[in-house]
Amino acid sequence: MLLTSLKRNAIQTTLILLAVLNCLSAVAADWNQWRGQERSGVDRQSPALMNALPGKGIKPVWYVSEDDLPAAAASGWSSPVVGGGSVYLYTHKKKALTEVKKLPPLKFPYLPPEKRVGMTDEEYEEYEVNRRNEQETRAKGFRFDEFIYCLDRRNGKLKWVNQYSSVYTRFAQSGSPTVVNGKLFVLSAGRTARAVDVETGDTLWTTKIPGDFRDQYLQSSFAVEQGLAIVLCDGLFALDTKSGEIVWEYEVEARKNIHCSPVIWKSDVGARVICNVAGGLTVCLDVKAGTLVWEVESGAGNATPIISRDKLLLYGQSRKSGLVCYELNQTTPDELWRFNGAADSGSTPVAVDDLVFVQGDRRLACVELATGKQKWQTMLDLNRPRYTSLIAADQKVFYAFDGILAFEAAVKYKPLMQAKINRDGILANESDFRELLGIDDLEKTAEGQIEAAVILRKEFNNGPLVCTTPAISDGFMFVRLKRGIACYDLRDGSKP
Repeated sequence: MLLTSLKRNAIQTTLILLAVLNCLSAVAADWNQWRGQERSGVDRQSPALMNALPGKGIKPVWYVSEDDLPAAAASGWSSPVVGGGSVYLYTHKKKALTEVKKLPPLKFPYLPPEKRVGMTDEEYEEYEVNRRNEQETRAKGFRFDEFIYCLDRRNGKLKWVNQYSSVYTRFAQSGSPTVVNGKLFVLSAGRTARAVDVETGDTLWTTKIPGDFRDQYLQSSFAVEQGLAIVLCDGLFALDTKSGEIVWEYEVEARKNIHCSPVIWKSDVGARVICNVAGGLTVCLDVKAGTLVWEVESGAGNATPIISRDKLLLYGQSRKSGLVCYELNQTTPDELWRFNGAADSGSTPVAVDDLVFVQGDRRLACVELATGKQKWQTMLDLNRPRYTSLIAADQKVFYAFDGILAFEAAVKYKPLMQAKINRDGILANESDFRELLGIDDLEKTAEGQIEAAVILRKEFNNGPLVCTTPAISDGFMFVRLKRGIACYDLRDGSKP
């Protein structure tokens, strides 16, 4: 009897310990919103990751192509998120209502900044009006739908898909989902907030957010705190997570749409929400009441704020604004330093311990968190990198644009991988691919250079989708590709 009792107690103790460990593992495994659990871009529970790719590269754990996810390609730039045993992907897709004839070339195509040279502000404003009208006219021949895919984290198999009838926006709606307490929250096109059950894929509620709408695209992702889902939609809105009812609104002067995602600051006197809003203004509000605590003219734009210990990092769209660091307090925060060596329209930096890593234009730089002093800067061999954000795990920083760059989170620049993804989803260093394909030998002649260019275009037509950022959790990286989504195991098998 005593032995049986001891065995029963031992079994119960073991089961309890396993349950606790499973719970801890589930929490550590989540990259449940844009830029991870703390919205910092850092996986703080990462296992040891490989320092270099093997010569032949690595195959994806799984790769789901556009054949199986029809709305995964040409459907916006939302980044994947990981919650529990699932990976979630949001897309905004257009489809012709009827078989339409080939449309004539655009009279007013999108002009990147470098093609606006010589245009006055008034001329560019008039051009944008004409472009907007032309695009809206063309859109009448299409229908627009949103899809939320739920994939099994282990094998990529589709668990469910939530389809929602949507509306036209100038650029595809692309905010990443947020998964908290069994619900997925997403800002849909047309100023509509939605909650979806993560187990069934059923829509739980939809809420129309007040404000004018024509064709605006708003890319903010929800921050969830104390039963409120908070998002930037011109102004800041807090919705009850159970009902979708709007609890409070903070109005801002909407001089220009900003797509920043809010972050939660756990201050000594209560939770605060911090967000960049229109006009280079950053505000801090009380989470429960939505009342203003402080505001600063930071010059920050679409990049998400970063909270690192008692520091607040904000990133601007011009070199004049640059990267600015504030010391957080309950009154207006004190500006500590400003680094003007980089700027970007939407890329968010990452802070690892005492260092901050920032990408802008083709520059990649490292500065001290305490002083803003530059430790190193390098130029990226990439064509117009922008919007894609840096992430970190195991003292390594990753940047997925065209391929995947990894380097040490250290005071000296040391690249660990400069990888590409080929059409089969294999991740390998570009130099190894070139050797495997014989590119260096081909490029020794003029005819060979032409052939090499054709081979490279064919082989590498499915890399990371620009403007998206991977999720990284427990040593696995989930990358949205141009034609699907893939999972890579980056764990170092030689270390426990």
